[in-house]
Amino acid sequence: MQNLRNELIKLIRKRSTIVLLGLTALIPLLTGPLVQMLQNRFGFTAFDGESFPLAILSLALTFYLPLLLALGISDMFAGEQEQKNLSFLLVRPISRFTIFGSKILCTGIYLFVLLMIICITSLITGAIWLENFTIQGLMLGIAAFILSWFPLMAIGVLFVFLNQWFGSSSKALTFSILLYLVMVVLTYLFPTVAQWLPAYDNNWYQRWMNSGFNLVSMGRSIYLLSWCAMFFTLGFYKFNQKEF
Repeated sequence: MQNLRNELIKLIRKRSTIVLLGLTALIPLLTGPLVQMLQNRFGFTAFDGESFPLAILSLALTFYLPLLLALGISDMFAGEQEQKNLSFLLVRPISRFTIFGSKILCTGIYLFVLLMIICITSLITGAIWLENFTIQGLMLGIAAFILSWFPLMAIGVLFVFLNQWFGSSSKALTFSILLYLVMVVLTYLFPTVAQWLPAYDNNWYQRWMNSGFNLVSMGRSIYLLSWCAMFFTLGFYKFNQKEF
């Protein structure tokens, strides 16, 4: 737990983290008034208080959050290797598994915080600026954001694995983003192939809300768990073999 605490402190103390957290909060807060202005001007309703948070979530899942994940993970792994921070850390009597696991947990917490910031600010924006904001919509919005953590974390574990092959944060970030874009393109062009990739589950929350817990959702849950376990294991194996 001490090592996890240290990882979180390092993350919070970075100026880039504070800037990105602030930007994450600002995007929904600024988008709401803009949406209302456009809807009033053109006389139609594209988004209301219930649908606005889900629309923001959909955009964040497709583009924004994977980018922040890739950025944070590349800095946490390849970036620390590049700056020789891992060399000093490994001098201490801490196992490599503890270090690796702490960084994964830190990534999961960081991702959850990002989701909750977008959730809270988009719900506030929907309640203030847009019509038809209900308690049911509030609960659906919160559930959607919580459910979205799982497939995003699967993508994050893949990014962690990729980072073990690079000693430069910029190279790791570039390759992670390119690979994610390929997965997104495959989702639209070749959905049968894309079913084997975690980016296919960017609409994970929609399936749960539309169908609930059934054999399909249970199967995808098991698959994503297996994906995380596989790339966690492969990532740690590579991390354990590296010389820092």
